[in-house]
Amino acid sequence: MRPQESTAPLHLGELLRVAPLADAEAVHLPDPDRPVHEVVLAQTFDRLHRIPPHALVVLHDEAAAGGWSLAAALHVGWERNAVAVVVPPAAVSSSSAVLAQRLGVAVLVVDDDPVDLALTLAGQLSAPAATRALRVARCAERLAEQSSVRGVLGLLNRELRPVTVALLVGEAVAAGRASAVSDHPGAERIRVEVTDPSGRRWGELVASVPAGGAAAAGPVEPVLRLARPPLVAAWAHARVHSAARADQERATFRLFRRMSSSGGVHLEPDGEVDAPSWTDELGWHVDGANRAVWISPARPEDVETTPELTELVRVAWQRHLGDWPVVADGDGWVSWHSGADADDLASTRQAVRAATVAARRHGLVLGVGGAHRGIPGLMRSVTEARLAAHAALDAGPGSVQWFDQVGARAALAWLPRAQIAHVADLCLTDLMAARDRDVLVRTVLAVLDCGGSLSQASARLGVHRNTVLSRVARARELGLTLDDPTQRLALHVLCYALA
Repeated sequence: MRPQESTAPLHLGELLRVAPLADAEAVHLPDPDRPVHEVVLAQTFDRLHRIPPHALVVLHDEAAAGGWSLAAALHVGWERNAVAVVVPPAAVSSSSAVLAQRLGVAVLVVDDDPVDLALTLAGQLSAPAATRALRVARCAERLAEQSSVRGVLGLLNRELRPVTVALLVGEAVAAGRASAVSDHPGAERIRVEVTDPSGRRWGELVASVPAGGAAAAGPVEPVLRLARPPLVAAWAHARVHSAARADQERATFRLFRRMSSSGGVHLEPDGEVDAPSWTDELGWHVDGANRAVWISPARPEDVETTPELTELVRVAWQRHLGDWPVVADGDGWVSWHSGADADDLASTRQAVRAATVAARRHGLVLGVGGAHRGIPGLMRSVTEARLAAHAALDAGPGSVQWFDQVGARAALAWLPRAQIAHVADLCLTDLMAARDRDVLVRTVLAVLDCGGSLSQASARLGVHRNTVLSRVARARELGLTLDDPTQRLALHVLCYALA
């Protein structure tokens, strides 16, 4: 809590989050950020004409009769710069609501005794720290009632608006509003770490307090800290159920792989292998033409497929493709769609396009296999999709590669490029030490890709043919012997790995 929050005047938005105004009906609420300096119980029009600016006016007796009296009270409230006018339900009509909107005066309807209401509000204004503490306690009660991560974040965003709150797991927004992690001029960012029951950090609550909205938001950080226990409880509860289902799905998928590979069936993708009857319990369909999608981290060497990341990928994927399974498998995740027509690409392209945004946001690449029938066909499509995904790694997060467009290049995706680069350090010492190494490697790779044609390589690189010629000559001086046919393949692979 900021030092001045304990004694700073309460704002209308803060009063609306604690009783008795928490149950008020807002007929019109133009600005909840206005500070309230005083509460006035107005029984007569003479008293209305003497209200100070920034007052919260509670109408009573003659002033709360409704009709023309409420209209007159709204005009006076507008003239005297009142924060809001509180009236009983019987005094409000459709015409008074229209007038409140035209004048820009906040009107609140409360079905309580006006005298008791005014006394309670005056007590709250006289002790802002106690009122804020009451609000935090009320928020804690409501947070304890939430049973899901989404429910906790939804409550935080309602209670703290105009502040926006998001839950970050890694660099991805797992729940809440993504705008909380966006850059807004003048906004203050509040961060609270969230740990699991063992004390290990697994997430972070991030709140973005807009410029000028800090006062009405109230004690943001204490509320975020109160949200951690119910958030961890909801996360643990979801993990228990999710982990059990994930284990069942992984076991089923491993069974599919054993069924398809037994007896050499994997060489006959159209062979008949019946799925277990209990597969329907998972909502899986494998009898049609199965087209698999392999989901892989864009930097697999830096990312471990932990259960937390698996859950995050599952939620992000099923937000767009709810009827597609997602199963963790080795260094990635596999999903698929089973359809009647193996040649129907339109629906798959549309589905993959919808998931591309999530893939880019979470640092993933996608590979799409061919369509093959039955369980053996699914396993073949998974292998194809994995090859395609590895070919997509060079294009970066959010990229998609289709197996039928990769062809033989899929073999290059499996090359251990880090190990090959290490070999280059040993056998091409002069080249690796050269400052212009990168441009030389790219030039030689282009020449080799173009079958030795300098003209085609120059067009591909966008430089003059003589430039390509001089670079190739320098590469020869540094140990790249392009003219030796016994080394050409090895040099081609080395340049590919280095590039």
